[in-house]
Amino acid sequence: MDGLTCNGDEFSLDCQGLVARSRQNSERAEYSKALATLRNSVGRFSGADRLRILLEIASILGAQGYKRDALETLTEDVGTLNNGLTPEETCLSTQIKMETCLLRPLVTTSFKMAIEEAEVLRSQTSNFAATKDLDSAMIETALTYAKLRFLSCEYHSPVAHTELEAIISWLLPTFDDLISACRYRESRKIIYAYGVFLASAPKLGVTNVDFQSWNRMIESVLSVPDAPPLIKADVMAQLAMRADDELDGEQITKLEEDAIKIYNAEGHLVGAMDVRCQQISRAIKRDHTSLSDEILEEMKGYFEKYEATESLVSYQTAVHAMLAHIPHWLGFDVQLQLSHINDELARLSGALLISQAVRFRLIAQWLTRSGAAPRAVEASEAVYAALQDGDCVYFQGMAAHCASQAYFQLQDHARAQSWAERAASLWGRGFPHLRTDATNILLHAKIGPGAENMEAMKDVISFAEAEIESDVNNGFMTHAQQKAEMIIGQLTRLRSDERYRWMDRAEQWMKNDAASSLEESDIRRAALHQLRATQLGANIQSTQAEAWEPCMAVFEDAVSLYMKHKRLLEAANTRMMQSRAVFRHFQLSPLMELLQRSLELMDISLDLFKTVDNVAFITSANQYRSSTIYTGWKCGWVSAEAVLAALGDAEEAWARQRADMTVFASLEAVSRRQQLTSIKDLRDVYQLAFSVCLGSGKLRELWEWTQRGKARSLSDQLGVDGIIPADLRKQALDCPKRKDLIQKSEQLSNQISSSTNIARLRLRGELDAVHTQMRADPLLNTILDIRNGTPVKLEQIQQLALGMKRDDPRRDIVFVDWVEYLGHFWVVLLRGASEQPTVVRCSPSVDDVVSWKQEWMDADPGQVSALEEGDLYPEDDPEFSLRALDGLVAPLENLTQPRDLLVFCPTGILHSIPLHALWIASKTLILERNPIVYSVSLTTFWQCCDRARSARRLVPASDEMENGRITSGNWTFAGVFEPVPDESFNPKEQDRVYSLIAETAATLKATSATGATVTKQHARESLEDSALFTFYGHCRLEREDLAAQGLQLADGRLTVRDMFDMKLHAPHVTLVACDSASQGIAAGDEPLGIVTALLCAGAGSVLGTIWPTATRAGRRFMTQLYRRILRHRANGGKAGLIDLAEITQGAALALRQDMDTIQPYHWAAFVLHGSWAMYD
Repeated sequence: MDGLTCNGDEFSLDCQGLVARSRQNSERAEYSKALATLRNSVGRFSGADRLRILLEIASILGAQGYKRDALETLTEDVGTLNNGLTPEETCLSTQIKMETCLLRPLVTTSFKMAIEEAEVLRSQTSNFAATKDLDSAMIETALTYAKLRFLSCEYHSPVAHTELEAIISWLLPTFDDLISACRYRESRKIIYAYGVFLASAPKLGVTNVDFQSWNRMIESVLSVPDAPPLIKADVMAQLAMRADDELDGEQITKLEEDAIKIYNAEGHLVGAMDVRCQQISRAIKRDHTSLSDEILEEMKGYFEKYEATESLVSYQTAVHAMLAHIPHWLGFDVQLQLSHINDELARLSGALLISQAVRFRLIAQWLTRSGAAPRAVEASEAVYAALQDGDCVYFQGMAAHCASQAYFQLQDHARAQSWAERAASLWGRGFPHLRTDATNILLHAKIGPGAENMEAMKDVISFAEAEIESDVNNGFMTHAQQKAEMIIGQLTRLRSDERYRWMDRAEQWMKNDAASSLEESDIRRAALHQLRATQLGANIQSTQAEAWEPCMAVFEDAVSLYMKHKRLLEAANTRMMQSRAVFRHFQLSPLMELLQRSLELMDISLDLFKTVDNVAFITSANQYRSSTIYTGWKCGWVSAEAVLAALGDAEEAWARQRADMTVFASLEAVSRRQQLTSIKDLRDVYQLAFSVCLGSGKLRELWEWTQRGKARSLSDQLGVDGIIPADLRKQALDCPKRKDLIQKSEQLSNQISSSTNIARLRLRGELDAVHTQMRADPLLNTILDIRNGTPVKLEQIQQLALGMKRDDPRRDIVFVDWVEYLGHFWVVLLRGASEQPTVVRCSPSVDDVVSWKQEWMDADPGQVSALEEGDLYPEDDPEFSLRALDGLVAPLENLTQPRDLLVFCPTGILHSIPLHALWIASKTLILERNPIVYSVSLTTFWQCCDRARSARRLVPASDEMENGRITSGNWTFAGVFEPVPDESFNPKEQDRVYSLIAETAATLKATSATGATVTKQHARESLEDSALFTFYGHCRLEREDLAAQGLQLADGRLTVRDMFDMKLHAPHVTLVACDSASQGIAAGDEPLGIVTALLCAGAGSVLGTIWPTATRAGRRFMTQLYRRILRHRANGGKAGLIDLAEITQGAALALRQDMDTIQPYHWAAFVLHGSWAMYD
């Protein structure tokens, strides 16, 4: 194609006039008119004219922002642009193909094929030789090629800067020739492209573009009297937008004012608004206080105009400019709304590359907010998966990097390390400046879990040494210093003298760092000051104030440097560390003024953390603050009310960290919440609160703190799908404003459930905004509390007790909590409608119970426990094994009455102790005296009772099936008693079990299935569609992985993991299967097992066994249980209610009367969890 030219202005008069009219419209942002003019006529043309019109349509769509539409317009004819073309058509087809090469990566994020095709086109045009002849099509093609290569370097595969410099070396001479030829539209395109290249140059190392040359180009256009006014206005606006650091304020203001005048005079639809949005964003950059309500209202008006005119690019530019200049700690809700708009605009553009960039900005916002890491995990992993079909290495690495940061915030160091390694590997192929960010997180993650002694630090230090050497060699001195600071911090915590050597190295690197900006240098200096001050404070042993002055002075220097650059988070962290140093001084010299100073500094720190809304640091600061105030209470300087308020703030901060866990699947959400509630710092909050309440006689507050500290992960998860009481919902829906917020909340929740993980990120932000509005309304706030599993208040439990009393007036309800404190168990007891709980310490001690369990209940694999073997002594003998534990329930004799319904909420190891099998002081079995139901917390009990009551249903009169599914409301019996490898099997016992199931189901007019028909699908459908489900068979307990625990069915195991994914409708579930009610209990009374899984899936109550049982005991219990249910129904029941607690009590006691099952091991295995009743 040497010598081939195709002057873009030489086409038919008809086509030329059409394009001219279209350009007049598009120049004024009248895009719809411009496109209509061309689209209505394109069918009349063929050959070169048709190609020109297609290019013009694509150009307008691209300028408007619709990249996918532009690509589709060009690809309609691209298949016909190969053979039999005239030279003119060939030149235009080359331009079209190059445009598609640029648009494809924007739309698909895939670069490789586009680059390869572009290189072929460049070769065919002899490296765009025709640009020297000012061939329009060739200039456009060369410019598009340059844009593609710069884009590829940023997101796919960087090349040497010299290669990029060669690609754009023609721009300046060509621009000058175009100006001389009065071709101003093409000159403007080169100015625009040069500005983009100029912005990318520092990152890509390009040296042959500079501001002075760009400014000269713009001045060349402005100095020509005959240049079209709108072109002048466009280049003025471009210069004003990009010259903030090059021109003074007066020059920029003059450019903007002149541009606005031209836009208004020429009737441009959005030009003046574009410039005004630039002015606003610049004002925010200079002074964040300029972000006022008036400004936001003004911007809202502009956004509406952009939307009305479909000016997508202008809209995106305005939003991006706002986001770029609002400090990350300011106006989070505003930033979130802007990001959601940005996400929607990117979606409309059809440019996946832009969409991903916007999503990463949104993910980054959630990461900086802290406490929202789960949604960052969800989105990052989803984006990473979506990007696997493309080859955009930059974004693949960014997704992995964001995931690693999020997991690090969640303290999941193993996954943080895995994702950081992935990011480092991806970026290692051409993005060394990004790879060092990934290795920073990788080092953080390596330090996090296992570097708790110098031996463990060896591998960590070795890794750090290698990465620091790499950073220094690549000129990344800031990152080298950051890694050194991490090592110094850990060595300081380990009190290793190695920290001094590392400190010296870090200071030397800082001195040798000439490349960093003043701000970055100040920040690194501040970080070293902080570390130095911390070391000084750790080494001081003197009580004299003078000895501490150097330490305090260095802290102040660090804070000053951070505040100089508005680094509020770092300044707040330094103040917190300074507060701890002052507290250490107080420990050496316990003076009130020192404790007060420590508290003042912590309050300053906390206020700054709240300003930036960093939940993790807010939690740490509240933790330290509450323990400091507690120390003041111990010294007699602070009131109990003040310390409880501080502890409440600390507990609430931890609750905020748990709140976002619903983002994860149900099982992982519970698991991660358990990890948080098991953290020692949080457990310390509850222990301190118990101490204060007990010491100051605040028993009501002690009861409330007891509820706060128990099984929060389970109550949180149960609340997610919590049923709102009908009266409360009616009150809310009677008010139009409340109704609107509830409907918005429910609609967004439904959208989140049905959307992709990527889309959920924006939807969750919108839901947060709605919930913020709901929190301002007391009634709606109550609804949110229910859905968030907020611990029950005393009033709620009293109302529950009154309702239960109405259901059964014969008895009262007593709520019994056990709490562990200072090595002993305490009973916290509340009678139904009582205003004041009772607190009693009981025996034996925690250590004694642990020893008892090891002796009587623990057994090696394949062995039976001593409790199962049976006791040599009769039950009433003081030497009988369980009599050693009777003190745990002894206080109940005087605090409860016979027949009272007791709700047992154990703690810690007591979850595995059969408390219902113990005797009170009068040598009376507590279960014989009282019906008992268990719950991990009263909040969970309240939720289960509310769920069961709200989901009343009728038992069907037949066992018919509908469409192959069990009729909703049915009672279902299932059993699997089949041979299992390595276990004994008795065919006769199988016959007895299957016969019992069939007979019981027939008697109760229920559905039954046994053996091979009870598959995982059958069990799932039965559980999801039944009001009562009974399973007889084997439960496989995996002590090492409780989530793998499950019911053994015909085709495998229905595991805890499977159950968490179900959606039940408040059924009662009976599991006559060994260990089915056995739970793994973490610190904080956090359970995990089949009971937890079924309650989280929606069950109202679960009856199971807490240890392995003999099949004959299971058959007898099942017989007694359903005989009582049948008798209950025959007698008319109590207002359609089946008293599960009383029926379970009777069935267990019946076994106790039988000599074959008289031992507690047989009858005490069966326990009821959740609601005390179901409704027939």
